[in-house]
Amino acid sequence: MRGERGVGVLLVGWLVLATGACGLPRDTHGTQARIQQEGLLRVGLVRHAPWTELLDGKPTGPEAQAVAQLAEQLGARVAWTVAPEAELMHALKERAVDLVIGGIPAKAPWAKQLGTGHPYLTTQVRVGAPPGQSVPETLEGLTVFVARGSDAGPRLQEEGAHVRETDALHEAPGFRAAWDWQLAAWGYVPGGAPLREEQRMWVVPAGENRWLLTVDRFVVEHAQDIRQGLIAAAQSRASRASAEGRR
Repeated sequence: MRGERGVGVLLVGWLVLATGACGLPRDTHGTQARIQQEGLLRVGLVRHAPWTELLDGKPTGPEAQAVAQLAEQLGARVAWTVAPEAELMHALKERAVDLVIGGIPAKAPWAKQLGTGHPYLTTQVRVGAPPGQSVPETLEGLTVFVARGSDAGPRLQEEGAHVRETDALHEAPGFRAAWDWQLAAWGYVPGGAPLREEQRMWVVPAGENRWLLTVDRFVVEHAQDIRQGLIAAAQSRASRASAEGRR
């Protein structure tokens, strides 16, 4: 996606600045050195399916899988803390965890107080058309299905669309409004302007600049793997729901 390429370019520029005349950035509390010396990466996980989930009590989801790869790269094991977002952000401030994940939006109100780098992935809610069709230039009079309670509904109504809510969006006939990775999982073709856009990021404690650089570089390099994981999760969920519906 164009937004993802832009993030990559920005990160490369930031890396050049950060590693210029003054050398590598440093951690004020030695986070990365401690992780590698102790062999322990402490990660806070916000439950936010499908980004992060618990399966039989074990963290899973594309972001959790990426963290496991990061830990392996650092020669460390992961110690997970599963809690609500607000609790984990407080834990970051107190340096009780080294990293928080869970589809965290870049516009979170506490972002300026912590170690937030460049967003690694841009996700959008868009109207999608079934295979072989395309989204009309105008949504006036178009029937569009949305997930029950979705904030896309009011926006679509403003544009003159007929909105229908459903608990099984993956089975809805015709046009659907959903996240771009969901549309990709269903084989739908997105069109029109985004109804909503969110940039996602991982968060580390403030002042840990070397650690932030490591995390930023890693997650940008693995952004497409995480997106493919979201698509796979949406496909799996649709398949399970369809199978249960046939019973």
